[in-house]
Amino acid sequence: DRAEPSLTCFELQQRVQMQIFQETELVIDPAFFTALQQRFPQIDRVQIQLMRGKHHNELVAFRYNAILHISDETVSIEPVSDRDNYLTLNWSEANLTISAIRQLLIDDRPERLNILNIPNARVISAVKTVAWLAEPAGYKTVGQIRKALQEIEMGIDPADWDTIDLPYSVDLTWSSSSSEGNYDVMFIRQDALTERTISQQRTTDIRPWQAYANNPLQAKAARQLVPQLQSYLAQKLPEYMLPSVFVVLESLPLTANGKVDRRALQALSDPIASRSPNRDIAPRTPVESVLASIFTEVLGLKRVGIYDNFFELGGHSLLATQLVSRVRDALQVELPLRSVFEASTIDRLATVVESLQHDPPSQAPALVPLSRESRRMKLPSSQGGKIDAQGEGENRQRTDRSGSSYS
Repeated sequence: DRAEPSLTCFELQQRVQMQIFQETELVIDPAFFTALQQRFPQIDRVQIQLMRGKHHNELVAFRYNAILHISDETVSIEPVSDRDNYLTLNWSEANLTISAIRQLLIDDRPERLNILNIPNARVISAVKTVAWLAEPAGYKTVGQIRKALQEIEMGIDPADWDTIDLPYSVDLTWSSSSSEGNYDVMFIRQDALTERTISQQRTTDIRPWQAYANNPLQAKAARQLVPQLQSYLAQKLPEYMLPSVFVVLESLPLTANGKVDRRALQALSDPIASRSPNRDIAPRTPVESVLASIFTEVLGLKRVGIYDNFFELGGHSLLATQLVSRVRDALQVELPLRSVFEASTIDRLATVVESLQHDPPSQAPALVPLSRESRRMKLPSSQGGKIDAQGEGENRQRTDRSGSSYS
């Protein structure tokens, strides 16, 4: 949503991989809890419930509740399909609608009705985007993906099932037979609701335990590594050779031939600050807008935020000189070079510029071009028109003591 339309899908994919690597929150696959049943037989049943709510945010769209029912003895429950008055329908195969389901519940009054593989309006855009990014011959830019998302069917919002006002309890769970973010709905008639009527979430897909979650500790290790590298290099290298940006990767991207994929590295070379939340804070004043434009031009970035640091974005003393020159041309202010080092963010530098606009310093003498003759040093001569060696020696001595040079 925040990427510029011209950004290529390849570059966006690299940013996504970077964010996954830097994720500090533990994220668990719902299948982990169903896999626990195979390890611990005292788990009678597992319920994975979708969050209730109408707002499409991270909490409602991607989080879930897991309920583990523990029993002293293993209970064998017959499959739902073998029971009378229990119906199971597939949403796409049966071409269903919410109104058709409501009418079915009124007419047939089944004890339980399962509806499988319902497209989830909460996550379908994200799931489609992930799939398209993985296609090498798919869309090329973010703008093309946005246009394609506007044309897809958005599915059914899980909150819409709450509009069925009938004597049935409604249980929403992630679909175990779909990897597209679909969900299942179970209707249980109130007079048939018992302890043993909750569906069993069984699975035969047993994976290594680390495959069910991410590793948030690697991001913590990466955050500790970068300051250590900066401190170490500061002791070994001069300041102008210190890297301005550190990009931590799980591994170097490789081509099909096993060589380092330099194109992928180039996509990651955009400074880390470009993915910082600071970039979302737009200029608030005309001066900040001008400075933001100058920052992007000098640093070669597409956009910056008012709290982004000029030197952390890749700036150095030579670029700071260019910055001062462009500020002079755009805002007619003689900005001291030291101000860029003392106030290296747009918001702080804007304050300095505004103070100079209201209270400019004394007028500096105008710079005028000098001719070649005026820059040539005249050596002292004797009365006979020859160079006075004594005077020349005195002049050389004075020059040498001052540390200057002359021609």
